[in-house]
Amino acid sequence: MKNNTDGAHLWQRFDSVLAPFAQHNESSRGRKFPERVDPDRLPYQRDRDRIIHTTAFRRLKGKMQVVSPTAGDHFRNRLSHTLEVSQVARDLARHLKLNEDLAEAVALAHDLGHPPFGHAGEKALDRKMREHGFHFDHNVQSLRVVEVYERRYDDFAGLNLTLEVLEGIQKHERTFDRGQRGKIFFPHLESQLVDISDEIAYLAADLEDGMRAGFFGLDDLRQFPICAEALAEIEGKGKILRATFIRKMIHKLLYRLVNDTQENLEFLNIQTLAQVQKMPRSIVAFSPEFYADFLDLKQFLMQHFYRQPSVKAMTEHGEHLIENVFDYLLQHPDKIPAEFMPEENLHQRICDYIAGMTDRFLENFSR
Repeated sequence: MKNNTDGAHLWQRFDSVLAPFAQHNESSRGRKFPERVDPDRLPYQRDRDRIIHTTAFRRLKGKMQVVSPTAGDHFRNRLSHTLEVSQVARDLARHLKLNEDLAEAVALAHDLGHPPFGHAGEKALDRKMREHGFHFDHNVQSLRVVEVYERRYDDFAGLNLTLEVLEGIQKHERTFDRGQRGKIFFPHLESQLVDISDEIAYLAADLEDGMRAGFFGLDDLRQFPICAEALAEIEGKGKILRATFIRKMIHKLLYRLVNDTQENLEFLNIQTLAQVQKMPRSIVAFSPEFYADFLDLKQFLMQHFYRQPSVKAMTEHGEHLIENVFDYLLQHPDKIPAEFMPEENLHQRICDYIAGMTDRFLENFSR
């Protein structure tokens, strides 16, 4: 790869502004199937483009985040959530001098394997798989999407993404085996960054969507230090808009995460990527005290948003649909399209098929 002088020059130009502990383009471990270097694009740029052009990425628009699209046009869906995670991840990567392209690619791919009807759908599909001795995890499923089911090239199945992006997608793992290189404990900082970006985007979005739905208001949030601090900074400057509050919240969360992460890097004396991967814990993280406040706010959302009767009714409806369709396909495997790996066991084929469905497709299929 590195004998292409144009490509090498592009790597050097972008890598020169990255921190020494970032994942550099030039040190990528490449792809499972070697490809010619594109002199005009960096490796993780290419991965990002491949992800965006997948059918799985487009289907995210039809998958519920927390509130069903039927409840209103302005609630988040899985695609809008993914784009918000990507935005947060890029901003954080820039502040920390990490690889923005890698962070963006991982963020855009992190939910490709998510089933319909949000986390309730994931739980239902996992429950059905466990009845038959298997299990379902949307991170693992995202890997199956990009390595098996997205067929856009003649030379290989899947997208042939770089190994660093694949490592970032399987963020649920805490050790990675690199053969002779031995075990590492955590993936690159860009992957860790996407993990916490997901939490930040989720929290901010659900605060806004919960207020939009009328489940709670700004006054209900003053009990939380994070929210009280944000409100104190915007009060007295005219009417407090919901969007103003959310924008201030995101800004404060990002600022705090950058500061806490920089403190972690300094305290641990992190100088190289190898040191990052041998750490027994995540480095891109809030301080324990701040994260406790963060979790309190998430618990509030659990009580006042996710468990609201109207939200629960929709998620329970989705769980019921998934369980019924799973049982139906067990009895009628001929209804599974041929592209769903006939060499796999039946339960995995059913799982793959259902996980790829949108909410509307699942509804229509179950009729």
